[in-house]
Amino acid sequence: MTHSRVLVQAWRGQVIKWLGRHAGVTVVPVGHREDGLVLRPGGTALDKPWHELFQEFEDAREAWRRNPLARRLVGLITSYTVGNGITLHCEKRDVQRFLAEFWQQNRMELRVDEWSDELSRSGELFPVLFTNPVSGMSAIRTVPACLIRSVDFDPDDYERELRYQEETGPGEAEKWWMGVGGSPLGAETGQVDQPLMLHYAVNRPVGAIRGESDLAPILPWLRRYNRWLEDRVRLNAAMRAFLWIVKVPARLRGALEERYRTPPEAGSVIIAEEGAETWEAVSPNLHAADAEKDGRAIRWMIVAGGPGTALLDLGEGEDSNLATGQAMAEQRRRFLRRRQAYLAWMLTDLTLQAYARYRVVNPDKAQLHAAELQAVTPDISPEDNQSLASAAVALANSLEGMARLIGKGTAFRAMALRLFIKFIGESVGQAEVDAILAEGEKERDEG
Repeated sequence: MTHSRVLVQAWRGQVIKWLGRHAGVTVVPVGHREDGLVLRPGGTALDKPWHELFQEFEDAREAWRRNPLARRLVGLITSYTVGNGITLHCEKRDVQRFLAEFWQQNRMELRVDEWSDELSRSGELFPVLFTNPVSGMSAIRTVPACLIRSVDFDPDDYERELRYQEETGPGEAEKWWMGVGGSPLGAETGQVDQPLMLHYAVNRPVGAIRGESDLAPILPWLRRYNRWLEDRVRLNAAMRAFLWIVKVPARLRGALEERYRTPPEAGSVIIAEEGAETWEAVSPNLHAADAEKDGRAIRWMIVAGGPGTALLDLGEGEDSNLATGQAMAEQRRRFLRRRQAYLAWMLTDLTLQAYARYRVVNPDKAQLHAAELQAVTPDISPEDNQSLASAAVALANSLEGMARLIGKGTAFRAMALRLFIKFIGESVGQAEVDAILAEGEKERDEG
């Protein structure tokens, strides 16, 4: 080791000692979890490092708070997917009573809107179930995704999440939340006194655990558009300023400079010798129309990363017609239907977890399976009902004509019922289909 390197190491050691004594900081050795140098993922190796995830959460939340376009895109998703509310129903009385109490106690009608917004902003949601060990009813509290530093998962199955580490302050002990994969519920113990954290995410690649914000791809373009607009405002404000250029003979220059040391006020009357003074107002010409295409190109990049949106959704439809509007609306509806289906599944899964903990305290209550819960969701678009109804009427007439030709056998009626359900845009389970066919067969026999 050279003499210079020895001096450098000695100097570093003195600096660290001084910081420890005078700066009130804790010296963390290199390689420690909190050294700030090791980039650790927030989930699997395919997930972003924690510092990138945290920065993305902060940027998306700040954009939603300050940028009107970001807030409109997030609000657009929630207003269509949630609408006037998503509810769950079950034919079992015990379960339906639980649903009513669970829904009312946790104000789910309000939370669904907040959760939809948060899924769009952060890309993931971490609700926690706190179960009352006496009644078995669970209260829900949601931990922001920006506080979940990492997810501990089964090395053999990355989708089996065991626990979640919450970010803590300097000097505080590590804080972990139990996940479904690490919960003893369902084993011999059946504990419900420990809170249970759930994790729901959207926009996550295969092999990753953490979700990604809907705003993440367009955050750079939102910032560019903000800067572009601010520049245009400043430049157009400068265009309102102008200068007076007064042309006079050389012999009058000194006297007129003293007279017009300050520009004349608006409405002033100036009496000048004819041919002695020439006044000319000069203002900047920025050719503002040339920048219109630049702003439009940036807005196109923003809506391209939105939920199937177009400039029509931003109130800009100068060069659009009915055909383009309908085509863009169909793209938006397909995205929103997929997000709505995920929200319905999320609420169903959350309710199943809460009911499972409820039955630990109340083992006499009925069992519940996912297929027994029905999620009622609002229509994405009212126009869908009219088109689906027209399609159903046309299909029914066609099937009736076909039945007169080939007969109304059991196989035909089963196929006709499946087609009818498909054309009206509903989702009906096979058990319900079999029940409808059986009841129809019974009525035919009785008739």
